[in-house]
Amino acid sequence: MKMKRFLYALVLLSLSVFSANYSSAQSLGIAAIVNDDVISVFDLKSRLSLLIVNSNLENSAENRKRLSRQVLNQLVDEKLKMQEAKRLGINIPRGAVENAYRNMERRNKLPAGGLDKFLASKGIHKLTLLEQIEAGITWSRAVNRSLSQNIQIGDEEIDEIIAEMNANKGKPEYRLAEIFLPVDNPQVENDVRNLAMRIIENMKTGASFTNIARNYSQSASAAVGGDLGWVRPGQLGDEIDAILPTLEKGTLSAPVRTIAGYYIILTRDVRTGKGLSSSDEKVTLQQAIFPLSAPATKEDIAARMEEIKTRTADITGCENLDKLAKEEGSPMSGSLGEIEVSSLPEIIQKNLAKLEIGEASAPMPSSDGPIVLMVCGRSGATALQKARKKILNDLTNERLDIAARRRLRDLRNTAFVDIRI
Repeated sequence: MKMKRFLYALVLLSLSVFSANYSSAQSLGIAAIVNDDVISVFDLKSRLSLLIVNSNLENSAENRKRLSRQVLNQLVDEKLKMQEAKRLGINIPRGAVENAYRNMERRNKLPAGGLDKFLASKGIHKLTLLEQIEAGITWSRAVNRSLSQNIQIGDEEIDEIIAEMNANKGKPEYRLAEIFLPVDNPQVENDVRNLAMRIIENMKTGASFTNIARNYSQSASAAVGGDLGWVRPGQLGDEIDAILPTLEKGTLSAPVRTIAGYYIILTRDVRTGKGLSSSDEKVTLQQAIFPLSAPATKEDIAARMEEIKTRTADITGCENLDKLAKEEGSPMSGSLGEIEVSSLPEIIQKNLAKLEIGEASAPMPSSDGPIVLMVCGRSGATALQKARKKILNDLTNERLDIAARRRLRDLRNTAFVDIRI
């Protein structure tokens, strides 16, 4: 640790200052001290350059001056996050950071080594981006380790959301992206609102929403460029609900003040709600048809249905059903192969949903005679299963995000932070 600090001090001594008017402490190149860690002016300049490139902004003195405090605040938060992770004993392998770096390279459709060359062409050291990536991964693991056990999602909550999804069928849904800027205390209200306005101005002149969200937004969605997917009214709160009908496809909202801070909303698309998403469940089906003697009266059909119900009540396994069907001599019985459940008539879907694998269905009437179906195998998930899984994941992430912001706020309140510029 002493050697690391010694080498770090040598770097600091070699750094230039922003202007000749800085104090002697600033002339050493110290931008801030966070507990026992130092943020250098070099760190700040490097991260500013990275933000400007990522956001497609002009690399002007005005932009650098305007963004410097926001970037410094982010660096302070990163130090606090890394310190908390260290306290929890969390260490991220170098390979994990490198993998995330290469994934970023692939997402941007660059060849191997292309991101290195791009950063170098902009005068940005690769280490600047690696440190940002490492801080994000480390904090995510710290949050999951220390806070996830406190997140409890009840079945009744999921049931309520599913009911809302079905109730919203035929109504508008919005594919949204967000940038969230928290207001942790009234003193920063004006600064945060002004930052939101500047972000909007920059995006109107061509800055990338996705990249700005990754660098500025303080919500969990920042990791995916602010993307929220398809959203129904009622999911994001009354303040945001109020503006959704005014936003057309491709439009950007003005800053929306909520109790937690400011949101900037981008409407990527609008559609009519379809209720639950489609099922990707597939079943392997066995069919047994029990012929009727011709001519058959209604009484004959009813009696045959009862007979088949009794004969198949205790039968299990597709082989046994097939054996019984062959005894009846029906050429239309046998395996139907693997079928997408969503392609079947609704009445059959409902019947199959109640069946365990190897369990015979109740006889269903047809012109050829009573039909009994049996599920021999299943794959994929039903629409309800898919919806429940996604809702559980979304609610968990939402509450983890809130808990993480509270934890970071507590870390700030108890930290020693000395801003030198």
